[in-house]
Amino acid sequence: MRDLVEDDQDRYFGTRTRKARIKSYLFHPGFLTISLHRFAAWHRQRGRNLLADLFWRFNVLQSGCHFHFDSRIGPRLYLPHPVGIVVGRGATIGKNVTIYQNVTLGQPTETGGYPAIEDDVIIYPNSVLVGGITIGAGAIIGANSFVNRDVPAGAVASGVPARVHEKSARRSA
Repeated sequence: MRDLVEDDQDRYFGTRTRKARIKSYLFHPGFLTISLHRFAAWHRQRGRNLLADLFWRFNVLQSGCHFHFDSRIGPRLYLPHPVGIVVGRGATIGKNVTIYQNVTLGQPTETGGYPAIEDDVIIYPNSVLVGGITIGAGAIIGANSFVNRDVPAGAVASGVPARVHEKSARRSA
């Protein structure tokens, strides 16, 4: 639940007025999606499977996103348009990551691993990341990319299959 408190930040709430914050808590779809996932995972860890399943189901119905209970999601995950995002069982997401709509983090086969996303990564819409790959800190994954190989820190990767095109001008915080 500590990560939920860290999700309460300027990326979602912008202003710090009480009215604006309450409105964001209730109506920002990205914050609602990650909050419901964190509630579901928290209940699953405590053996309250019925409550966990109810939170998970409500999350899927309201956002169309499927975050597996066992995925590890760091603080300050930002979902500007949380529709159709799939995060598989073993996926790991670091802090300050931005994920746009229709992104999949999964495994290619039963024996394959899951992606590990390091801190400060941006994953643009309709991207698929599969296998036991690592996306380095500060990397950018372009829209409509299929990534099945490691992406170094600070790099920009795009295409099908994704190729590293250049180093990003962004720097990790």
